[in-house]
Amino acid sequence: MKGRVLFVLSIFLASLLSPALMTGSAENSTGIHILHTAVNPSNNHTYHLLSASSWEDAAEAANGLDGFLTTINDADENQWVFDSFANFENQSRHLWIGLSDSQEDGFYKWHDGAPFYYNSWGDSQPSEGGDEDYVHIAGTNIGNILPGTWNDLNNNPELVPVYGVVEVGAGADFSLRFNGNGDHIEIPHDDGLNISNSLYISAMIHPYTTDGIQFITMKGDYGWGMYLNGGQIGYASDYSLAKHPLSNNSVSSNTWTHIEIDLIENVGGEFRINGIPAGNISSQDAMIPQGDFGSNDCFTSGDSCDELYIGSMGAGCECNYFEGILDNVSIGTNATNSSETLWISNWTFSEGEGDTTLDQLSREGVIFGADWVMPDGTIVTQAVELFNEESFQIDFANAGDQLLFYADLDDMTKLLYFSLFGGWNFEKELSGVDVYFGHEYIPSSWEHDYHYYAEYTYMFEEWSWPDSGVWWIVIIPENDIEDLSLTVTWEVADPPPALDEMTELFNGIPVTSQSIDVGRQAPLEDRTLYYYVNVTEPLGSLSVETYGGTGNVNLGLSWGTVPDPFDQWFDGFEEEGMTSGESSSMSKMAWDGGPGNDETVTLYDIEPGMYYITAFSFQRALDFTIKASFTYAPENIEPEDAIELTPGVAYGPISGYDGLLQYFKIDVPAGTERIEVDLSEGYGEATLFMRYLEAPDAANFDHLSGTPGAGDMIGFNDPTPGMWYILAYTEEIFANVMITASFEDRYVWSYDGTPIQLFNGEEVNGIEAPAGEELFFYVELEEPGIYLEVSTFGGDGILYLEGDGNRLVIEWEGEEGMRPGGRQTGTPEMEFISEDFFIQSEGSGTEHSFYVSMPANGRFDISLIAKEQISNVGIVANWEYSDIPPLDDIDDENSGDELLMGCDELAEEILVDGDSNGDGTISQREFQAMDTDEIVFSEIDLNDDEELEYREILQETCSCGNELLMTFEALEEFDRVSVKEIADQTYLNDFDFKNIDTDFDGQITYDEIEINEIVCESTFDAFDGDRDGVPDDEDAFPNDPDESVDTDGDGVGDNADIAPSVANDVIYSAGAVVFLMLIGVLVLFLRSGSNNPSENNWEVPSPSQGFDERMMDMEEKSIPSIEREDSEPKPSQQNIFEGYSQSSLEPSLQPSMESSEVFNIANDLFDSTPKQSPPSSLMGMLDSNGHEVIEYPAGSGQNWTRTDPTQSWTQKE
Repeated sequence: MKGRVLFVLSIFLASLLSPALMTGSAENSTGIHILHTAVNPSNNHTYHLLSASSWEDAAEAANGLDGFLTTINDADENQWVFDSFANFENQSRHLWIGLSDSQEDGFYKWHDGAPFYYNSWGDSQPSEGGDEDYVHIAGTNIGNILPGTWNDLNNNPELVPVYGVVEVGAGADFSLRFNGNGDHIEIPHDDGLNISNSLYISAMIHPYTTDGIQFITMKGDYGWGMYLNGGQIGYASDYSLAKHPLSNNSVSSNTWTHIEIDLIENVGGEFRINGIPAGNISSQDAMIPQGDFGSNDCFTSGDSCDELYIGSMGAGCECNYFEGILDNVSIGTNATNSSETLWISNWTFSEGEGDTTLDQLSREGVIFGADWVMPDGTIVTQAVELFNEESFQIDFANAGDQLLFYADLDDMTKLLYFSLFGGWNFEKELSGVDVYFGHEYIPSSWEHDYHYYAEYTYMFEEWSWPDSGVWWIVIIPENDIEDLSLTVTWEVADPPPALDEMTELFNGIPVTSQSIDVGRQAPLEDRTLYYYVNVTEPLGSLSVETYGGTGNVNLGLSWGTVPDPFDQWFDGFEEEGMTSGESSSMSKMAWDGGPGNDETVTLYDIEPGMYYITAFSFQRALDFTIKASFTYAPENIEPEDAIELTPGVAYGPISGYDGLLQYFKIDVPAGTERIEVDLSEGYGEATLFMRYLEAPDAANFDHLSGTPGAGDMIGFNDPTPGMWYILAYTEEIFANVMITASFEDRYVWSYDGTPIQLFNGEEVNGIEAPAGEELFFYVELEEPGIYLEVSTFGGDGILYLEGDGNRLVIEWEGEEGMRPGGRQTGTPEMEFISEDFFIQSEGSGTEHSFYVSMPANGRFDISLIAKEQISNVGIVANWEYSDIPPLDDIDDENSGDELLMGCDELAEEILVDGDSNGDGTISQREFQAMDTDEIVFSEIDLNDDEELEYREILQETCSCGNELLMTFEALEEFDRVSVKEIADQTYLNDFDFKNIDTDFDGQITYDEIEINEIVCESTFDAFDGDRDGVPDDEDAFPNDPDESVDTDGDGVGDNADIAPSVANDVIYSAGAVVFLMLIGVLVLFLRSGSNNPSENNWEVPSPSQGFDERMMDMEEKSIPSIEREDSEPKPSQQNIFEGYSQSSLEPSLQPSMESSEVFNIANDLFDSTPKQSPPSSLMGMLDSNGHEVIEYPAGSGQNWTRTDPTQSWTQKE
């Protein structure tokens, strides 16, 4: 320890002697000597005034004096340097300061390396003429450059002697800022980082938060390291975080703190905070793991994972990143038998720029994402001044670069415009840009006055009455960008008239008998009356009202100067408050232009100063009264001054504006079933917070209501008995609001599936639903609206909203035309029609909303879908009616259901347009005459006949990609179409729109369509008309999806054919013959049955018997003799077959049966066991070997085959 103390003292003594030693050196080498020395009491720095020289010689002398040419950080320091040296010994002197752009023209840097922020340029400076790269403070007037302001000169001006001012001390001190989400430094391993026996780690830290675990450094894969755990210092001695020792004390956020860990392996050690012991490390915890644990990530990746990490946990886990600023991270070990520390690696981050940093041994660390900053957190970058109405072009910037700009606004600036525009490059991904604004300080992502996200690098914003002075702008591109242009424009207001030309208004005192009564040709200034109010103390609000009399007066209220309604840039009638007199809390101007003389304008959060009023009329305003009213800030702006509310009794009215906190409280007795705190009446935007026993704020509360508007309410069952504190807050304004706290009966949500009607501005609270349940609501608009907004709020869970109804669109009837001679026929007529509209909400958790512009009159359905279980959620619908008359029969209009052109219709249109000779095809010559630069003829000409027929065109236009893209482009609005709307169309291809919606947001974008174009497969085939999978040229029935084959060629498909292999006309003919035979047999039976039953002459068979026998193939069998023994034939009856013998019958019947081919075929058809091969005329199907195969008879299961049609069929085994 003594050795370390002696070492520090020796350095201190050397530093005291060095100025004296270096002074002589400086004088001898350059001839420059010190004229005067002074100490700045504001920073305790020593300054030397040098004799006259060039800027470079003065800079060299400054280095010899252990300093730099002075850095000016603010107006106070600039004034002190001027006062101390510019008139030394009553001689006016120009003073060199350390600012120069000699390295890169237009980009200034200070001699000590500090970034250039503050300036005090003289008029029209810097001139940047020729070699004027060096800056001095003017000691006397140089033309219109005033003393104390800055001017640029060349290095060694011949006619003007300039004296250097040296500021003694170290150069700029840089640090690195880590964002807590990926920023870190990696240092490759070397043997010097193998530490054993003892370990010392220290760092200067400035954490932005002490929440969670934040690693400052770690070696390798779960090796030794130092981190914060909830503000306590932790030492990484083991793989398990739970086993790590922690300090007894904690560090604070947003404060620089020096922390240390000092230990001897297996012996013990201690933590120190700002040099004070903060806890011991036991011998069991005094381990030094080498960082070779072998975690899963390292094992599977095969990486060595032995790097040294700063700002993150290490190689084994991409987690626990540090959030804040780090500097002077040092790692060492104790020398053997000595308390002296041997430094292994010191990281001072002295570079101030670049993506690498070096330690004292030139080890290189690669910086991932961390930003160079000054110790106070301001970014280290070149600041570029933006001048009024001049554009600045950024040629290129990398992702994550912090581009710094500033604009110095004049006093009485009334309007400020900022525009940003990036060059379009369709080959690169469109990028966004974060833009931060700060007044009189350099903003950051966590501290700023305004933040905007410029989507696609486009942004335009405007502000009224911005504060004068320097506005700093930080631009951070999301991806690499090119050709980014930014412009700042501001307008300075004219000064107000003299006070004696205006009327002063006092609080609450009306001024009567005011009139504006001039002719139509009167100049504009004669149509105005001016007033002013002198505010001497802060106010909650300032209102000015007019009333009484006749005519129509308009009113404007402004800070700084009189509001000018006749300014060419005046857009007061478009301001939010033009018709109501409202203004935002940040506004310094308000207008009211309603009909009549009853007007009111109000400004909020009033600072002392002069406020001006303009009363004006475009017609006449007679005998009106004007009055100013002050509202003082409320007394309940602190929790201890909270106003206690009486249950059930409204308190108010109250008003609020951004920055104003108003506290109330209510004492809840035991047994209260439910409490409700309700804001009612009034207007504006308010938010309620409640907390038990303590005052709530925006980050700490038990209950919250974020209902749109000023009608918020918090209600919940079973409140804990005791004092509940209430905070009424807004980021905008609210006014004339009443607040009521009441005790109610228990509220239980019940829902039976019936849609619930929502009324304008009336909340429905306490909604509960399990995950997956859908609740239905609706609104009924009696007239078309300006807008409809539906929001959910409060409670717990995750949900989203869907809306389905109609909105208004403009339809133009007719077109502008020209009469003969060039005279116009008139302009189109406009009318409103309705279209179907579907929308899905945006938000998170239970805070969701959707906004519909110009909703049509009628019913608008709303669905609330619980993605996870929800409880105690509120829903509210707000709308405002327009002056558009209601539309009749909206449900029958179907104006939004216009039929889109199908891809088949497009194919027909292309053929008609392209077929110039009317031959039904498009030739190559006709194709070339069409506007088809991106289409290749050969890719569409599928049969290579050098002509495009309809089906080839249809196949191209109705491919899955083209059909979907065509439909999307017809439906899209702002590059998106709802899944419901696009799925409701008719398609030839098959699509799964839920899968196309890759982010499951209910909307399909052009990017998702592009992806689907690549992966989709067309299911439509233009050459398969009936879509049965068989091409039309192979399909016997191209228009019948149920049939494609006609084996027997009879015109009936096999699926419907009785016998697919036999022509139906043969079957029908055979059937007819058989039918006739059966009829004949029936007739014979009937006639034989009519003979006398007593007839005994049965020796001769009847002809019918012979026919029957032959038909049944029994003709060669002998005919038995049949005799009746008990009777004899009667002679009086003659047998009609007498005279015909058997031999006489057979020759006449049998030959006719044997010669009947039809009979034979029919017999074969009905034979159950076919014995013949298929006819050679029948055609079969080709198998994989090229052989014909047929099943014959159909359905028999017997297959036949042959090698070619000239051969006979053979049965297949």
